[in-house]
Parts: sequence; C-alpha cells; structure tokens
Amino acid sequence: MAVNVSGRLLAGRYRVERRIGSGGMGAVYLALDERLGRQVAVKRLPADSPEEAARRFEREARLGASLNHPNLVTVYDTDTDQDGVLIVMEYVAGATLAGELSAGPMAPERALEVVGGVAEALDYAHDAGVVHRDIKPANVLLGQGTVKLADLGIATAAEQSDITRTGSVLGTPSYMAAEQLEGRPIGPAVDVYALATVAFECLCGCKARTGRTPIEIARKVASEPPPDLRDSWAEVPPQVAAALRKGMSRDPDERPKSAGALFRELREGLSAAATESTRAMTRTRAAAAGPGRSGPGLPGPRGRPAPRPRAAEPAPARPAPTFTPYSSGRSSSGRWLAALAAVVVALAAIGLVVWGAGGEDGSGERAGESGSGAPSTDSPTGGTEPAPGGDPSASGEGGETAGPPPGGYDAELGARLNDQGFALSQRGDDDAAVPILRRAVAAFPPDSDGGSASDGSPYAFALFNLGHSLRESGSPAEAIPYLERRLEVSDFKRGVAQGELALARQEASEE
Repeated sequence: MAVNVSGRLLAGRYRVERRIGSGGMGAVYLALDERLGRQVAVKRLPADSPEEAARRFEREARLGASLNHPNLVTVYDTDTDQDGVLIVMEYVAGATLAGELSAGPMAPERALEVVGGVAEALDYAHDAGVVHRDIKPANVLLGQGTVKLADLGIATAAEQSDITRTGSVLGTPSYMAAEQLEGRPIGPAVDVYALATVAFECLCGCKARTGRTPIEIARKVASEPPPDLRDSWAEVPPQVAAALRKGMSRDPDERPKSAGALFRELREGLSAAATESTRAMTRTRAAAAGPGRSGPGLPGPRGRPAPRPRAAEPAPARPAPTFTPYSSGRSSSGRWLAALAAVVVALAAIGLVVWGAGGEDGSGERAGESGSGAPSTDSPTGGTEPAPGGDPSASGEGGETAGPPPGGYDAELGARLNDQGFALSQRGDDDAAVPILRRAVAAFPPDSDGGSASDGSPYAFALFNLGHSLRESGSPAEAIPYLERRLEVSDFKRGVAQGELALARQEASEE
C-alpha cells in the first residue's frame, strides 16, 4: 500500500482506511464516511479536467442511485480532488470473482449462482435503459451470500468525458463483443456477450478469448468462431457448450435476447445433465456400497486433469462462423480482414490499443497503461537479477548507466518480464511485481525507443508499471525517476503518466 494513504481525507468527508484494489481507470480505497458513519468504497479516476469529468459522472451517479437492485453495487456520490474524479460506492466485504477464479474453475452449481446474480442485475439495468459495457470478473463482487455487479455507468461516463482522451481503457478486450471493439453502436447485446465469456471462464477456469495484445484478441473475435467449452472440459453437457457459443456469437442478433435468457439456457443444460449424472452414479454407488449412499450431481471441472481434446466419437458438426458483411461481393477472408481493419482503427480511436499484452483480466487497466498477458512459464525470479542497464536509478554522472546486464540487453525479455510484473500488480501484489519490473526495465538499452504518441513501446510500459508498483508498495520517492523517464521517452497517454507522477511526488513529500 502506498505511503500515508491511510488516514487521508478525500472530499472533506471520506477518511481512507486502506487501498483495496485497482481497476480499469484508477485505484479503489476503503474509506469511512465521517458524515454518515459508514464504510464506503471510493474509486479515484485520473482526469485532465476533473471538474468537467465530474459533471458527467454526477449524471451517471444519479442514474445509478435511481437503480435499486440487490445485485447492483449502489453509487452514493461523486466529487473531485486535485488528482481526478472520486466515485463513492457501497462497500461490499468479500472477494471479487476474479480472485475466486484464480484458484481454478468453479463447480457448476456455484457458477450458476454467480452468473444468475449478474444476469438479474443486467436485466434490471437494461430494462432501465442502461448498458454496463465492462462486464468482467473483476467487476463482480462476492460478498457473504451475495453477488453484486459493480461499476454500472462508469464506462458510459468515461466514454463521454476527457478521461477517455487521457487514455483510460473502456472495457477489457477479452470480454468485449465485436461491435464494441469496432466502435459500432452498441446495446444490451454487448453485456450478454460479456456475460457469456464470464460464464465460460467460471466453468473452464480459462478465458474464452486470449492473446498477447488487444489487436490479437480482436483478430480472433473478427475471424474465428466462438470458442467451444468442450475443448477444455470434455464432459460438459452439449447444451451448455452450445449456449455459450450462442452467447459469444459475433452477430448480436444471434445471441440470447437477454442476460436472463442466457442464464436459463445454461441452467437447463446443467440441470438436465446433473439429474442424469446423479441417477447413473446413484445406481453405481448403491450397488457397490449398499443402501443409504447417493452420488453427487454433475461432476464439475475443478480438479480435473489438464485440458485435453474431446473423445473422438462422432459429434454434431459445429456451425460455421458467421460474419457481418461490410460490403457486397467480398470473399469471407476479405470480410474478416475488413472487420479486423475496422477493429484496429476503432481501438486506436478509443484508446484500447493498450500496453504490451491483453490476455489478463484487467488488461491495460493500470490507469491506462498495461502489459498484462499470462505470465511466462519462465521463472520470473530465477537466476541472478541482472545489473541495471536501462534502469534510470542506476545512472551515474552525466546520465551514464551501469552498463548492460549479464548476457547483454534483451528487449524481448524485457517485454515478457513486464507482462509478468504487471499481472502480479493487477492481483494486488506490487511487492512481488517490483523486482520483476526492475529486471524488465534493466533489460532494455538506455536509448530504447519510447514509441509514438499513439501506441507507446514496451520500454515505456515497463517504466510506468515499475513506477506505479514502487509507489503502491510504499516507495514513492524511488518511483519518481522512472515516471520522469517515462515522460521523457513517450507521449503516449501522457496525462495518465503525469497523474501517476503527481501522486508519487505528493506521497514522497509526506514521508
């Protein structure tokens, strides 16, 4: 946790107790509302023009406050401080779905409970004319016997404010439908798609769509059929796998008409299979163990062996992928290439071309900077840590560095280490992320390119992520030179980097 965050008073009313996470556009704090004497969650979002952004968020907060549902996190208030916009929300004690999924796939019964709660919240919001736009495991809160969907309305307000222009990510590519990635008009169908990807992940323990970059994920969405859960869980009922493929259809019109409809298809498929499985297992176990014993329901995916191909018995042919034609007379390959081109343009336009990689939940969510992606199988801490090379803290007189690490500079290694460090930071383990990100920065030559103002570079990403993790782990003064160097080498999402540097300087002055 960053130095002296605890005890700070936000907006003259909310006394910070501790940081409880970081999300798509900023940090989240547990605070005490000194006026009403209750605990609240306060999300801080950096913005170049906090006052204008606050006006937009105030409208969303009013709308959010008007939506009263047991599966929605209530928005209480919005305000601003010198660093950006503050959104004050109901505090839900417990874990996020992302945290629970870090242990592996869920039992089918638990997955249905979670998906059902989110579906109820979405149907209620959609009936009120509100589209969430950023459904993902990190936005699903699991309290004591409750399932609550957070951040309703925040993505909408961010898209309309200068928060977008400073580089924050609107949505997470692994959970985004084609029309959202392409910047086309969207509706409730994007939330149905995202819920299908979340349900897939609950049952599989792995993401439906992954890739090293958001562009790679977008290519898969544009050119490949929806993934089949049977490739990871061979025993899954065919009705369930079909419902998930339908929910992740590229064509919004082919998806279930509501989140509740998707949930009901999943429940019916799992329930029918569980009933048959229970009957069969009861007969088998009763014969072996005598009366009074019964078998469990549908065998769940948790604890099963590593994913394997489905058995080779004949199976119904899968439907061929369908694509929305962009003009008449094109071949299928031309159509998906056109779709991909539209995605690339849209990603650049709305700031979704994020740092480094986009495979992890929350990819590109560190105040608009990222470098996520699944950690490499290489040990992130194996061997001796290389001597600093491109590390600004290792500079000598005149800015000379201490020289290359053993084995020489390796920008590809630096990018991989940045991915690993960022993934740890996204899980809240900045202490573990710091040494890995130090190695990432050191692996780049000191004269590495910082990239253009529109797409940045891995070196710039590593500098930002190391600075952020140092600040969050209690070393804001040490973070300052990395963030200053980040601003020297790249103008990509400059406002976000400036905001992170301002926080580091402020916290360093309070030490």
